[in-house]
Amino acid sequence: MADASFLWSRSDTAKSMPVQQVFDHVGEELFVTEWRQVDREHLDQFHWSTDSVEEASDVMSNELFPRHDDNIDGIMVLSLVQAGFFNNYPFWSPGIVSFNYGFDRVRFPYTVYLEDELRLRVTLLEATQKASGILMRNGVTMEVKGSDKPALIADTISRYFPE
Repeated sequence: MADASFLWSRSDTAKSMPVQQVFDHVGEELFVTEWRQVDREHLDQFHWSTDSVEEASDVMSNELFPRHDDNIDGIMVLSLVQAGFFNNYPFWSPGIVSFNYGFDRVRFPYTVYLEDELRLRVTLLEATQKASGILMRNGVTMEVKGSDKPALIADTISRYFPE
């Protein structure tokens, strides 16, 4: 079984606010997670679920990377954003459902390896009232401890809808 401590669990200092307050917090940093590492088991499970079935993939391409299969693919790094958001995004109200609506400007400036420590930093860039709910754009940076380059820079888009 995978180590559950890998996930960015909810911080003791995490805020919790009603969804309608989102408009009052545009431009603010909403949360920063603790530092975490991707372990070999999670990386292997990700590869197994996406590309490491030898009958279907040319896994030999990993040998071309400087550190072979110790590198963490950018798409896996992108998938890690979900755990940070799920446990730390501060806006929640009964009867309101949130959905991932998309990503814009996704970049992977730094190659991540197994021993690298990562943390997620999220700023609310925009909140817009729509007829069907609220659209939020968040600036996301996945920092790498000790690096001046982040592993990920992206805008995430979320929507809140009444049930």
